[in-house]
Amino acid sequence: MADPDKVQIVVREVIEESGLPRTLIAEDADVSRAAIIAWLAGTRTPQPESVARLADGLEKRAKLIQAQVARLRKLQ
Repeated sequence: MADPDKVQIVVREVIEESGLPRTLIAEDADVSRAAIIAWLAGTRTPQPESVARLADGLEKRAKLIQAQVARLRKLQ
């Protein structure tokens, strides 16, 4: 099992660096917005299942963005 402090740091960095709204991240990860806020504040550490959902949600969002980029590239 990963060190909870390291999990907290990485999750915070990933969420902040994504630049996505907290509400959208929560929806994509199927967690509450309150959970996202607590993770960022350091008052809660996400459980492994939540980390997996966060990763899946961000990956899905990235694929959607890549598809939109491809559409724009076709216009050039």
